[in-house]
Amino acid sequence: MRASSEFLATLVLVLVSVSSVAHGDPLVPALIIFGDSVVDVGNNNNLNTLIKSNFPPYGRDFVNHRPTGRFCNGKLATDFTAEYLGFTSYPPAYLSRDAIGNALLTGANFASAASGLFDSTANLYRAITLTQQLNYYREYQTKLVNMAGNNGANNIISGAIHLLSAGSSDYIQNYYINPLVSRIYTPDQFSDILIRSYTTFIQNLYGLGARRIGVTTLPPTGCLPAAITLFGAGSNQCVARLNQ
Repeated sequence: MRASSEFLATLVLVLVSVSSVAHGDPLVPALIIFGDSVVDVGNNNNLNTLIKSNFPPYGRDFVNHRPTGRFCNGKLATDFTAEYLGFTSYPPAYLSRDAIGNALLTGANFASAASGLFDSTANLYRAITLTQQLNYYREYQTKLVNMAGNNGANNIISGAIHLLSAGSSDYIQNYYINPLVSRIYTPDQFSDILIRSYTTFIQNLYGLGARRIGVTTLPPTGCLPAAITLFGAGSNQCVARLNQ
């Protein structure tokens, strides 16, 4: 998690100009997040899915030491990113009760655990597909217009940082356990499918006005807890073949 946080901090410095900071204001008007469990802050709490984390020990080291729906004991990398940017709160899960009124003016989180670049990954677990996340984003933009007007909403969208973190679930929770996929495609062929999905998503996001877009790389997938549980043969060590 520390490595991911440092990566996102570097990404933030590349995407924004620190010279524009004044009087402790955030570096950008909003932070908008898409992706999977790496960045989900509670959207899955409100879905009919088994992929949830709104119970202990999740959240034991977070604010108030309570689970929120984050798949982590404490803060996510994107929580640290919000802090680095100067925000005093984190983008709310779009499907939560917190995503109302002024809270949406500084961003929103559309991520859903078990989602992926490939929509069929999310469908396996009744998670929110990346396509649906983008539909929610369009709905979010309408809410911004209603609150801030057309010019205000455009300024928020064009100035916001949009972060996408996805791809792990496509392999760990789909390709490597789904013979309907792995018998048809080689890993390279499957990655080509993911790249095409990613490209379409970014093009659509750009078409909706996003201009500052950050995309995280895959972590060492063999070191993810889910990978160790599923493929670690009872050990607590990283699964080397998945990392390769």
